[in-house]
Amino acid sequence: MSELEFKIDGPILKDGVPIHIAVQALDNFQSVIDKTYLVSSGSKKMTAKDRERYFLKATEFKEGSLLTVFEIALQGVQLGLPLVGQLGPQNIWDYTKESFNFLKLVCAVVQKGDKPTYEFKNNGDVIVQTGEVHHHYHGPVIQIARLALPNYQSLSHLLGTNKLTEISAGPHNQKQRDIYLGENDKDAFDIPSRIEKETMEIKCEIFDFNKYKNIGKLSISSEGQEVPPGEYNFTIFGNQDNVDYIYSMLKPEVNVFCLVEIESNPFGDDKVSKLHITGVGS
Repeated sequence: MSELEFKIDGPILKDGVPIHIAVQALDNFQSVIDKTYLVSSGSKKMTAKDRERYFLKATEFKEGSLLTVFEIALQGVQLGLPLVGQLGPQNIWDYTKESFNFLKLVCAVVQKGDKPTYEFKNNGDVIVQTGEVHHHYHGPVIQIARLALPNYQSLSHLLGTNKLTEISAGPHNQKQRDIYLGENDKDAFDIPSRIEKETMEIKCEIFDFNKYKNIGKLSISSEGQEVPPGEYNFTIFGNQDNVDYIYSMLKPEVNVFCLVEIESNPFGDDKVSKLHITGVGS
C-alpha cells in the first residue's frame, strides 16, 4: 500500500512542537491501529513477538504542523478475519478508518439521548440502525471500535482553541483525510452518563484507595446485588473522613452505601461506570 501520514496542527505548535503533546498524540494513534491488529490477528494483547511482526514505521517527520509519514509494517502474520483481497497493511488501515467512522456515528447518537440497535448476520456483518437509517459494517469493526474508544477520547481531548485544531490521518500527499478531527470534535467521543437518585447498599471488597484524591477501586463478587459482579472505580461523596476507607482495605468484605453512575453504552445495554460512596457500613 502507499505511504500514510498522521498530522497534528494548531496554535500550540506555533513556536515548536511540545514533546508531551507529540508523544501523547502519536502514542494514542499507534494504540488505535494496534487495536485493529489485535482483532485482525485474533490476539488478546500485544506481545513482544507481535511487535516484531507488526509496527508502524515512520519514514519522515515535518515541522510547522507535526506531520509523520509512516508505513504499516506487517511481516509473516496470518490474520484471523475473512478480509477481502490480499491480507496485509491495507486491510489493517481499511478496518481502522471504518471503525473511526462507526465510533463517530454511535457516539453522536448516544450524546443525543438515543440508542443504536444492532442486528448481527450469520456472515459476521452487522446492521446498525440509528433512527430510520441502516448502516452496514463488517463485524470486527464493532470489536475494534470498542477497544479503541479510550484512545480516541484521549486524542480528541487534545483539541481546543488554544491547543490542537486538527488531528488527521490518511494517504500521503492527498487532501482527503480518512480520519479527521477538528477543534469542534473535542467532545466527539465522550459518553454521557447519569447518576441514579436512590442510594444503594452493596457488599464488596475495597482493594485500592488514594487518600489524597479520595478515589479508589472495589470488587463485587456476590451475585444478586443491584450492581453486577466486577471491579469498579469509586469516589467518596462529600467531605467524609477517609480513615474508614483506609481501614476497610484490611477487611475481606464491607457494606457500602453508594450512588450509581450509569454510562450510556453505545455498543449495547447501559452499564455501571462509577460508584459514588456516601458511607461505609459499621
